Amino acid sequence: MLGPYFLINGQLESVERAVVALDDEVLTHGLGCYETLKLRSGTLYFPAFHEERLFTSAAVLGMRHSLRAGFLAPALARLAEANKSADCNLKIILAARAGRDADWYAYCVAPPAVPESAPKDGVDCLIYPGQRQYPKAKSLSVLMQSLAHAEAEAAGAWDAILENGRGELTEGSRTNIFYAPADAPADYRGPLWTPPATDVLEGVTRRTLLAACADKGVATMERPLLASELRSGAYTLFLTGTSIRVLPVRAVLERDGRRTELGVPPFALAVHDIYDAYLRRSAEGTRL
Repeated sequence: MLGPYFLINGQLESVERAVVALDDEVLTHGLGCYETLKLRSGTLYFPAFHEERLFTSAAVLGMRHSLRAGFLAPALARLAEANKSADCNLKIILAARAGRDADWYAYCVAPPAVPESAPKDGVDCLIYPGQRQYPKAKSLSVLMQSLAHAEAEAAGAWDAILENGRGELTEGSRTNIFYAPADAPADYRGPLWTPPATDVLEGVTRRTLLAACADKGVATMERPLLASELRSGAYTLFLTGTSIRVLPVRAVLERDGRRTELGVPPFALAVHDIYDAYLRRSAEGTRL
């Protein structure tokens, strides 16, 4: 955690009091859900969307809570002010409790490290067999994703791309994916594809990139992506996420060591710019 304070059920507490009992089922069973928001230069991005998804996750998991719409941004503003932090990620956890409303916690964390050259040069990703048990819930049960990400890091990759039992690539271990023709020029107007929402956790960046493309007249469409299609070199691939925004994938790795070069075509840089421009417009009115 960053800073001397965290929130528990809306109250500021010292981080020294951030302790969990060893028999707490949230710890042992992952009974809860979470969200991670981006705070940069005092601007909190898309708190209403994150709050909406938190409530959706709780409903999918059957969690009882007393939170109401509009609670998140003011709570995180108090936390950021107390910690004197204008640049961090803010994580909120909703922890299920038997027979009563869920507890909730919020704290400041450092954003994940991204190579400075990655938005231009791209990153490597590992194809990993796996899929979410509850795609519509951002659950604390992240064993499969954690194993996938750890194996990707061990292979020198930045993230893992999950391949389901139908041979489709659905999402990253901590990202969503988009793809376009490998030869798409900078002024390509679409379609830009992304796997169906029924198969993935719909990230807030996924949602807002779709809106950014619509604003700029770039057509988007949901369509499954077969791993074999990507291996053929027919497509260029993008990752999206809260901290990384839009990140091109320059190559995909296999667990047996094989490597498929995808490259970073001009359209990859264009999508990055489209989204950054959208963020600048959307940031108005979200200053803490």
